[in-house]
Amino acid sequence: MDMQLHRDKWQIHVKHFYEYITTRLLHEKTVRIAGINQVDITRDIGNLAHVHFAANMFSLPLKTAETPKGVFTEHELWMAAAVIFASVFHDFEPTKSHPLRKVARKLAQALGGLIEMNVKTVIGTSFASKLIDSYRESDNPLAAYGIHMIRALTETGMSAHELAFSQILPTAAAMIPIQGQVFTQLLDFYLGPGDQHLPDIQKWAALDTAEADDKLLHYVQEGIRLNSTFGMYRHANVEHTFEEYGRQIHVKPGDNVFCSFVDAARDASVFPNPDVVDLDRPMDSYLHYGMGPHTCLGKGMSQIALTAMLRVVGKLPGLRRAPGPQGELKKLPRPGGFYVYMREAQDSVFPFPTTMKVHFDGSVPEMPTTAKE
Repeated sequence: MDMQLHRDKWQIHVKHFYEYITTRLLHEKTVRIAGINQVDITRDIGNLAHVHFAANMFSLPLKTAETPKGVFTEHELWMAAAVIFASVFHDFEPTKSHPLRKVARKLAQALGGLIEMNVKTVIGTSFASKLIDSYRESDNPLAAYGIHMIRALTETGMSAHELAFSQILPTAAAMIPIQGQVFTQLLDFYLGPGDQHLPDIQKWAALDTAEADDKLLHYVQEGIRLNSTFGMYRHANVEHTFEEYGRQIHVKPGDNVFCSFVDAARDASVFPNPDVVDLDRPMDSYLHYGMGPHTCLGKGMSQIALTAMLRVVGKLPGLRRAPGPQGELKKLPRPGGFYVYMREAQDSVFPFPTTMKVHFDGSVPEMPTTAKE
């Protein structure tokens, strides 16, 4: 019973945090041009909300108005995480591989070293560690969860260095860019080919009920299914030959096979009427969080976070793309239904979305009373 209560509190804290930080970022980043509100929903909202979550959860050295002595600004921390992740999973260009890995290594050493220092203050018993620990925000539940997580991991026998570089850094580096990408992809869908569903999303966003949460979560799941780019490596257990993209592929037992979820997410045998948004699909039919032992450990947190963000953005009156190229998500196709995205100056590409501007009328929703309820 205590474990269930703890889990329920965690869900409430994550929901409140993302509603709070999304609203706060909208207040900070929105500009008014000729009587119209404009905000870069990707660069300044979708990407940065997860930066703030990771910074609070793992005590990352984020530099803000409240913490001017931090090391990384919001955008710097997002870029650091994105580059580290890209060097592992998106190192596709041989001519750019060396500089990418060189920069990623430098960033990983810097950020990992700072995380290691924080870990040492959490698990340390020295007077200095206790003094630093006494200055942590005792009313910040996310920081408290992070501290408990670190102390629990130390029971495995890992050192502070191992904890920082093999557990916390990889988790933060993956979570920040991936969750930002997913939010942009689902919003790009509902401001594009799925825009007929936007009025219903806005209707449910205005209601703070369990039913509204459920409806918005299903809109999140369907938006990700129809417009996201996910995949997973699996080991083949049997020999098989099949045709894909016009070529014969022979797989032997033990081969490492990349399975794209882009086509699988539109498999009519699993998703009847696969091109249609259906809010009644079973929640366990979705693939984008992995399956079985490969299920993403942050699945529950991600669903709550994205639902909370969609609720806040869905409240914006007259939400629409900014006119012209600035309102488009510029992307170039890659094999298997994947994409790379144009940078804001459109002079280079990046594995993750970096810009998509929207307009809305009226005013930004009022700030929640607190993020720490």
